[in-house]
Amino acid sequence: MLSSQTHGFGEGLMRVFRLLPLFAAVLTLSVAMAADDEIPKTSRNGTSAGDLERQANGTSSRRSNDERSLGAQAGHYFLSRFYDLVDIVDFSVGAGPGFMVNVRATKLAQAMGGWGDAYHVGFRGRSAGVWREKRKEVGVSLLYYQKVQRERITGWVESFRSEKMDLDTSAVYANNNDRSFLGVGATIQAGVMVNVNVRPMQAIDFVLGWMTIDVLDDDTGKPRRNKDL
Repeated sequence: MLSSQTHGFGEGLMRVFRLLPLFAAVLTLSVAMAADDEIPKTSRNGTSAGDLERQANGTSSRRSNDERSLGAQAGHYFLSRFYDLVDIVDFSVGAGPGFMVNVRATKLAQAMGGWGDAYHVGFRGRSAGVWREKRKEVGVSLLYYQKVQRERITGWVESFRSEKMDLDTSAVYANNNDRSFLGVGATIQAGVMVNVNVRPMQAIDFVLGWMTIDVLDDDTGKPRRNKDL
């Protein structure tokens, strides 16, 4: 009897041992599922992390572009202020045959004249360079006759030619071809030539330019003499 009970207990124990691997497998699966539920979806999907990285890279790229844009704007701003400053004065020296005296405080108050053929080194506003200039001129105030032939040799000074002796009118000064209407200065030549012309409107444009007011619409960032009054 005891032997029979012992045999039955042994068989029951054996059945339990046989079920243990199944219980272990179920438990392992349950733990794995629970751990999987605790893992963020971003990791499980395997793409959100990449999305976050791409977003971070995109933000960094936009920041870099913005910084470059601000740098370019600042560079253009200060370059324009420099050009506005240089625009205030036309100045050149040179040499060549001829004799000429012209003094002016605007076109309304200019006088004398002469003839000259000189090679110039200097700048007309922001336009620096070397050029040859032939001039014939004589008169007073707006009754001032002149003929100008300018040939650029190098630099940014523009060539100009008036075909005949004519009044110093808007065809010359208003089209940015010669001295500005409001310019104050002098041209003297007796073998050696010196020319100085101060442009008041450019001085106003320079001052207002610091407040981003471009009255002469010349903040182009290019080294070419601009028009003024």
